[in-house]
Amino acid sequence: MIERLKKRRDFLAAAKGHRTARRAFVLEALARDDSGEPRFGFTVSKRVAKKAVERNRIRRRLKETVRLSAEGNTRPGHDYVIVGRIKALSEPFSQLKAALAEALRQAADSPKSGVGNAPRRTGR
Repeated sequence: MIERLKKRRDFLAAAKGHRTARRAFVLEALARDDSGEPRFGFTVSKRVAKKAVERNRIRRRLKETVRLSAEGNTRPGHDYVIVGRIKALSEPFSQLKAALAEALRQAADSPKSGVGNAPRRTGR
């Protein structure tokens, strides 16, 4: 069973870390100050899919992808947020798993996913 992110502040903090975009999702990763279990959060906005049925289906597919392919690709003490895209509905499940595994490895290698990074600058 995976640990879940539930608080808005945790989602916002992860958004300041490393971002990896794929066709079906965007992965945001950030290290916490502890060495506990990795935690995952899932979000799909109304802009992506107007109907709740589609948003929930995207979220369920992404949760199952994490359950099957996150083992061994995550780092302790990290938070991961997966932002679903509409392509997650039509993408073959095997490609979803491969894309997630690759994105998790890329996030693990990124120095930006570490603790103490400066927040992103926004445009003026």
